[in-house]
Amino acid sequence: MESVKVMFHSMEEAQKFVLSIENYPFNVDLQIGRRVIDGKSILGILGFGLHQMLELHVHTDDYAALDGFHDKIRGFICGDVMEVAI
Repeated sequence: MESVKVMFHSMEEAQKFVLSIENYPFNVDLQIGRRVIDGKSILGILGFGLHQMLELHVHTDDYAALDGFHDKIRGFICGDVMEVAI
């Protein structure tokens, strides 16, 4: 699993994010505090609210797919990519 901090400043940004990642075969979660939602859900993202730092969790070990994934979400990342081992 890999984690990164992301933020959305508008509904259009959130929609662009979801459209960019919806076809990846792995699960993507967004978390704020103890609340976790499906990262591919526009309604879930908007339910969290805009202008909030969210933690994005990517559930895959396919590093080749992660390279393309990072390219798609680069504009939403707020901090460094963090490797998390479970």
